[in-house]
Parts: sequence; C-alpha cells; structure tokens
Amino acid sequence: MRPILALSFALATAPALGGEINRPHAIDGIYVHFADAGFLIDCRSGNRVAVATEADNAALERAYLTTIARAGAPLWVSLTGHVESRPRQESEGREEVLVVDRFARVEAGRGCHAHAELDAARWKLVRLEGRPVAAEGTPPFLQFKPEQGRLSGSTGCNRLNGEYRSWGSGGFTALPLATTRMACQGERGELEVRFLGALARATHRIQAANSLELLADGLPLARFEAEYLR
Repeated sequence: MRPILALSFALATAPALGGEINRPHAIDGIYVHFADAGFLIDCRSGNRVAVATEADNAALERAYLTTIARAGAPLWVSLTGHVESRPRQESEGREEVLVVDRFARVEAGRGCHAHAELDAARWKLVRLEGRPVAAEGTPPFLQFKPEQGRLSGSTGCNRLNGEYRSWGSGGFTALPLATTRMACQGERGELEVRFLGALARATHRIQAANSLELLADGLPLARFEAEYLR
C-alpha cells in the first residue's frame, strides 16, 4: 500500500472542532507518504486524515521510508497522536489533521483487522477521485471472490466482471475488465468512464473497518463502504 495514513482514531470520543485540540491517544492505522505529504487511515474507524509535518512526524517518515520498497505504498503504523481542526492550505474552509505526538513502530505486511471480510460484502462506491458519488439509479459497486481472484459489480449503468491480483502489503491491480454494452448517457456515462479508469490505474488497496480504498501510487482514487451480504 502507498504511504497513506489509515489512522484508527476514536474520533467519536473527542471531535476536533473550531481549533480545539483532542487529547493524545493511541492510534493504529495504515500510513501512506507520497510527494512530501502523508495521510493515515484509522484501523478502528476507517477514517482518513492528513498528517501534520511537525512534532514526531519526522520519526514516522524516516521509519516509513526505510521500510517500504516503493513510495506511495501503505504501511501499518502505531503511534500516539491527536487531531486538530485547521484552515485548509490550498482552499477555503477547515480540515482535520493528525499531529503525531509520539511515533511507536511500523510493521511491514500487516493490515487492519477489518469489520467486513472482502468477500462478505458488496462494496458501494461513495467517493471517486476526491468527489462524493451521487448518481441516479444503482450506485457503482464491487464484489470480490478472493479465492478465485475475481471481481464483479456495476458501473452504475453496465455490469462488469474480470480478474484482479492482490499481494504483499496492499498491492492491487485489476486486469482488463469486461462490461455489458448498454449506452450510458449524461452523468451516468461520465461516472462509468471515471470509475473504470480508476480501476485500471489502481496499484494498492487499504481495507479498514467498513471501508475500502483504492490508491494509485499513494493518491486516493476510490472509496467504498461495505453493504453486508450475510
């Protein structure tokens, strides 16, 4: 997985609003670092948060860069930190950022203990290339059969199916997918093109709590939420 911080924050216990500072607490998550920026996906909540470049962040970055073989890959981390609400650097509004008070350790090849098994849920697309997905009709979704290395689902217009490969610490690639050929007009057609493009570019996946994220060399592509099948 690419250096994406998958912080497992217990955000519900102490929401960070209006610049208030949360009390430092233990966090386990998946961290990704790419292009001098990092983020974390919390193992307990599945939430993703940017990591501030201050406090003990330098120790976290050093451990990440000396452990992973390729920039942008996900890595399990353990630390003590807190969340602050700060102004966005490149746009209006505020965002929550994680401040690493004390870095503890990393562990290659380890992932989060997910609430939903990959093959026990239908994974509904909720965000694509940083934007919420709001389409009429059936939302895009994926279903996985890990033992056969196959996936199926819908683009929101056409059915899709094919094969995928997953390895190591979050490595992921979807082989060329077959789809039905119904004509998709307007927003549904645009969404289908973007969704299939994201699947084709994906290099890693992070699964935490009830969420699944696909990444392309450290950049978040698509986020899914579990809908239980059994």
